[in-house]
Amino acid sequence: MANEHYAKFIAEAFVKPIRSVLIVDDDYPTLEEILDKEIAKKGDGEPPATNKTWYRNPERIKRVIDGFRKPERPLLVDIHDGVNVDAKGDAKVASHLHQSDLLVLDYELDKARRGDGARAIEILRGLMANDHFNLVVVHTSEDLDKAYREIILGLLGPMETSLTGEERAVVDELIADREDAEEGILDALHQAVIVDQYLHARLHPDTYLRTMGKKEQPYTGFAVLADEANWDNASRKLVLRRLLSDAEKPLRPQLNGTSAAGLKWSKSAVKWVKAESVFIAFSNKSDHDDLFADLQTALEAWNPAPSRLFMAKLRAEMDEYGVVAQTEALERQHALAHWYARLLRSEGDERRWLIAESVGRHSDQLLNIILRRVESFASGLVEAEAKAAGKEVDARCLQHFSVDLSKEQSKKRAEREHNALVSSKAPEGWHLTTGHVLTMDDDYWVCLSPLCDLVPGQAATRNADFGDRLPFMAVKLHPVAADGDHDVNSNLYLFLTLEDGVKKFCFNSQGKDSTAPIWRTFYAERRGLLDKNFNLKVSVMSAGSKRLIATVHRSQIVAQLRYEYALNLLQKLGVSMTRIGLDFV
Repeated sequence: MANEHYAKFIAEAFVKPIRSVLIVDDDYPTLEEILDKEIAKKGDGEPPATNKTWYRNPERIKRVIDGFRKPERPLLVDIHDGVNVDAKGDAKVASHLHQSDLLVLDYELDKARRGDGARAIEILRGLMANDHFNLVVVHTSEDLDKAYREIILGLLGPMETSLTGEERAVVDELIADREDAEEGILDALHQAVIVDQYLHARLHPDTYLRTMGKKEQPYTGFAVLADEANWDNASRKLVLRRLLSDAEKPLRPQLNGTSAAGLKWSKSAVKWVKAESVFIAFSNKSDHDDLFADLQTALEAWNPAPSRLFMAKLRAEMDEYGVVAQTEALERQHALAHWYARLLRSEGDERRWLIAESVGRHSDQLLNIILRRVESFASGLVEAEAKAAGKEVDARCLQHFSVDLSKEQSKKRAEREHNALVSSKAPEGWHLTTGHVLTMDDDYWVCLSPLCDLVPGQAATRNADFGDRLPFMAVKLHPVAADGDHDVNSNLYLFLTLEDGVKKFCFNSQGKDSTAPIWRTFYAERRGLLDKNFNLKVSVMSAGSKRLIATVHRSQIVAQLRYEYALNLLQKLGVSMTRIGLDFV
């Protein structure tokens, strides 16, 4: 649960920016029903034929809506009664939900099917398919524990821990041997591993076996049976995996095709569910009608990290002040006219490059203005956190990020990830660029030709002798131990985030300034144009039996140095290539 000083920053980043609310609840009135009721009062028509709660007791629903229409927060409120949401997946309303900042969702949208949340789950699945971050409050008169569990299952995909044929045979033999000593052991095992254990294993896929090995909840019942059977730890793991698979079988009709990306849920009494694009809080209709209080409580229980608050605040400021910032960013009309004239006069690959450059410059102008407001928010948050943490900085980081910086291994990993983030990034662009790191024949090379020489078509006359090929300078990178004792500030080392984690490389083979790097001139096919997977064909000169021959190699761009770090290596390459040999003894 978030600390009191931290809670106000959560509210500022997530709750304060809410401007519109959509209520999807079949107990709420539609505009047509309200108009029909008023017409009936005048004797000009029939009252609406409805058994909705609002018609008999509108006070509670009015209190909920009034809670969104307070003078200090007069939100735009819309209502949908959920009647055109198909439980089989045709949730038409879901495609429009990103237009609202907060969704209040009734769990039971079909009163003909008591306790059935299929339609609500379909809406949530639809929300998770869009890229807008959605805040949701599930507001229901159903049992909250049941609705909470059903929603988690409805967003989960099948478990991927099926046993091999050999492992299943071992488990069958273990259980059969135990059945000989104690009849009914399989039923007892199934009773010890039910939905609670299944959900724990899904929430903690990397650590649940360790928890079981320590005989901790929720596996204490299983541990007792395993102790009685004298199973070793390896056997216990196999049996538990089999029981989890068995527990999943009756749940499969409820499961989603695949798990929602980044799906997590609460481990405390306050219920919440989160995926990459949705945060879900829960509220019981019989408790009270202050849904903002329930949303705030759930957000505090989630306790998002400060970095997430910075980004949420950035999104909110962009929505709130983007137009004002845009106006300020467009003040330099002469520069904008110059940029646009260049776009119109260019053509082919040069135009494509200039468009990317122009869009980047426009976005920089916009962000520079917005970031001032985010920096003010971040400053207040950090001041409050520093005052609360005192000297216990590592403990506060452990609370927010589950990373214990007091441990040497965690500290080293944090330093590696920091070094990689500040010096490199995921590859981007549509053509070979200064700082692109490519793999070729299991070796790593970094492109260190100046950027102006790499734009397709930029040096067409100078490179005419090479046809469709673009010459570029590349330096071979030498892998070194990630935790090795190296002077990383010597300008010789770089850190890259690759598929298997952060890797460390040296600019030369010995890690000394006096050692020359290995450099080559390669030739990029198709003028250095990349495909959508950042693949590139490269011609390499090598020795033949009588003369040099060119062979074409497949390569892939796997990382990219940030421009200032690429320029640093480009400068070092220039120094190496212009050195003179001295005759000192």
